[in-house]
Amino acid sequence: MTSAAEEWMPRRQVLWGSFNGLAYVPRLPPTAYTLLLHMMTEQEPGGLVVATHDELAVGLAMERGMISRAMPHLVAARLVTVVRRGRFQLHPMIAAFNDLREQQRAIKALPNDMRLDAGDFEDEYERRFQLHLDEKARKAEAKAKGNVTPITKQTRLKRVR
Repeated sequence: MTSAAEEWMPRRQVLWGSFNGLAYVPRLPPTAYTLLLHMMTEQEPGGLVVATHDELAVGLAMERGMISRAMPHLVAARLVTVVRRGRFQLHPMIAAFNDLREQQRAIKALPNDMRLDAGDFEDEYERRFQLHLDEKARKAEAKAKGNVTPITKQTRLKRVR
């Protein structure tokens, strides 16, 4: 016999994951941690998260801008890869799989420089995040110099008779 609550709750597939990779997570801003944990609950087998920034923001009761500011930290830490708009891939060392063998195969397929337990993950995160900030500053400088052509002349519509 099932309870009334069990009848209306959708059944979720139980996934297997060894989240030992979280031991190698650098010091991130609290919003980035919150976003990572939310993405881990929303993932499909293999670590694919299908959600836009707006959908992630709604799921966390945050503004979209907060998601946009937190995501570069997760990317710099190599915990999340942006596949394309609305699709994110969690690192195999923190992703959930259907069984242990799937995760082991995914981790073995990783190049050594992408493993979370190789090298100094804290220094690597800081280096990658600084590259992100430098690129952002370069784009802002190019925009300030006027490499973007503004529309200055208003066009007039002709009256139709």
